[in-house]
Amino acid sequence: MIELTDRGAIAPLVATSSLQVLVSLTMFGVAVIAPVAAPDIGVEATLIGTFIAIAYGAGMLAALLTGAFSDRFGAIRVGQTMMAVAFLGVACLAMSSPVAALLSAVLLGISYGPINPLSTHVLARVVPEPRRPLFFSMKQSAQPAGTALAGVLLPFLVHLFDWRVAILAAGLLACVVAVAIQPFRQRLDGARDHGRKIRFGSVIAPLRLVWGESKLRCLALGGFIFSGSQVSLASFFVVYLTDAFSMALTTAGLVFTTMQIGGVIGRLFWGAIADTLIPANLVLAGLGFATGVFSIILCNIAPEWPIVFLVVVSFLVGATSHGWNGVYFSELVKFAPAGTVGDVASGCQFALLAGVAVVPAIFGLIVNFSDSYFAAFVGIAGAMFVATTYMRLILRKGDRL
Repeated sequence: MIELTDRGAIAPLVATSSLQVLVSLTMFGVAVIAPVAAPDIGVEATLIGTFIAIAYGAGMLAALLTGAFSDRFGAIRVGQTMMAVAFLGVACLAMSSPVAALLSAVLLGISYGPINPLSTHVLARVVPEPRRPLFFSMKQSAQPAGTALAGVLLPFLVHLFDWRVAILAAGLLACVVAVAIQPFRQRLDGARDHGRKIRFGSVIAPLRLVWGESKLRCLALGGFIFSGSQVSLASFFVVYLTDAFSMALTTAGLVFTTMQIGGVIGRLFWGAIADTLIPANLVLAGLGFATGVFSIILCNIAPEWPIVFLVVVSFLVGATSHGWNGVYFSELVKFAPAGTVGDVASGCQFALLAGVAVVPAIFGLIVNFSDSYFAAFVGIAGAMFVATTYMRLILRKGDRL
């Protein structure tokens, strides 16, 4: 529940959430249109894993500079710039060639990488510490909301026009958001450090900071698995449904949207739980374990089973595999040394994007070599169980009741 003392955080929450929605719409919109776009581009749809790996490889480097650029130019201005880069990314994809798709992956990754660090940078200054799990979860709910929008909007536009119009529409919406958040800039970017220098050390500093503290290092390594698993499930979900279930793209898009709705509700629900009832790190552990369990259940569903069962499991996969992010970033802020939230967020975001760059590519390779999704889903489950155990052991001393 939002209290009067929280009102000052509403505008920053709206601005940062809007950015999160649009980078998710453009990035995961590619995964939604992959089955129909891939033949025109001249590649296999399963190469979406490689596309994601390249995108997040570029995002990793962009994320490391976010703290420095946000201090120097303002987080809102950086966010507006990333919206323009996202439009360029989808415009390249619409050119329908493998080389243009490669450039698209790089640009979309650059646009995506800075959004979490810059929004963490903003909200950490305006949200009281006890309310961070809820507010950060509300902000992070924008990611599955944007992905859910992709699942509903893009197949509809593909049906009416074609996939190029659909993905370009997502890019145009990003430009609209860039203009719409301009009124927030005076307030949120007012404390810019005009003397902040951008040097090579600006890239290395966040990594040194995170690696040098055990709890931050644990969050980074655990987040590598959590984020990689989340994006693997999201990126391959539509392809999985169309391949394994012979499902029409529009139907698969709606089931995919159910997963993302689960992510939105899950993030809000788990944020509220961590805000009031259960220590945040225990919530993280439970979500990691549940993600592993539901991943195994998902890959054992037979095509002849009632679709309602698939829809329910998809919702639960979304609620768990996508539900951890807000709680995670509230823990990150809690353990960050004073005055280093922007750099800590950048360092941990590097680890998260590294997971997204590596794990989906491995997932795709397992599918291609085994000609089955079963081993890939079981691999995700095993990795989540390991990460959950590690994070629980290291972070439990930070329990807050």
